[in-house]
Amino acid sequence: MGRIGQIAELPAMRRGTLRPFAQTRQRKDGTLVQRGPYWRYTRKQKGKTVGRHIGQEALGQLYEQQIQTFRRLERLCEQLVETSEKMADLIAEKKGPWNRPSRSASRPSGSGRAAN
Repeated sequence: MGRIGQIAELPAMRRGTLRPFAQTRQRKDGTLVQRGPYWRYTRKQKGKTVGRHIGQEALGQLYEQQIQTFRRLERLCEQLVETSEKMADLIAEKKGPWNRPSRSASRPSGSGRAAN
């Protein structure tokens, strides 16, 4: 399957990152308790970082899959652009004005100005 076909078959995706974290809380008796793991989802929106707390492990896994899908899309698009640039280079090499025969090379011999 080509890159475009692979792009067309990608499932739902999202930009951003997902980071696990745990919260440490102090009980009334002074002992520390660690809670979590939780996840923090962040992404850029209009130049600012926005985030969301993800408290359920299953939801965190879903976000991670969607983020990985987006990264796959980015890799496929990069490959597509590279391939397109190579094609454009080949076209330019064949059709560029610098590859056309010069006027003097295209004139049949004996034509041109009359001898004095």
